[in-house]
Amino acid sequence: MKTVIPVHVQYRHVHLSVADREALFGSEKLTKRSDLAHRGQFSSDQTVRVIGANDVELEEVRVLGPERDATQVELSPTEAFALGIDAPVRLSGDLSRTGSCELVGPDGSVVVKSGVIIPARHLHCNERDAAKLGVEQHQLVTVVPVGHPETRIELVSVRVHPTFALALHLTHDEASEFWVENGDEVVLL
Repeated sequence: MKTVIPVHVQYRHVHLSVADREALFGSEKLTKRSDLAHRGQFSSDQTVRVIGANDVELEEVRVLGPERDATQVELSPTEAFALGIDAPVRLSGDLSRTGSCELVGPDGSVVVKSGVIIPARHLHCNERDAAKLGVEQHQLVTVVPVGHPETRIELVSVRVHPTFALALHLTHDEASEFWVENGDEVVLL
């Protein structure tokens, strides 16, 4: 029997560096709204406005915690296009030569010169799940939605880390393209 993998649709969000969090929120620390499936990560109460190249903006974009070494903004292709941001498809953390935007918080704003990405579709798993599935870090795999074997979701990058919960992450645009939603399941092909 194949291991079923839950689908998680990623919505736009921001990861902040400590310096950018301070510029946007002053001395206010990120406060936990809810835990994420990945151990130690959370959705915060804080949100920012994301302003693109053509002065179009997205309001109330959720900040995820904890802070990171570099600020990263993750958008769907549709959102990046609407904002006029040339954001490449990248794995989280690969921020060289990526899109730029302005972030606005209650205490100030910051210009993110490089850090806006469209997250590449990826499969999160811990070492035990990776061994069970027979996959390795950065391997590209194909998955199919349970009950829809004619639909192939290809070029899914495997991300392995001890804190990761097993899940396929897709942007909202990709979920629409493949007719899947949060809670649906896929299996490795």
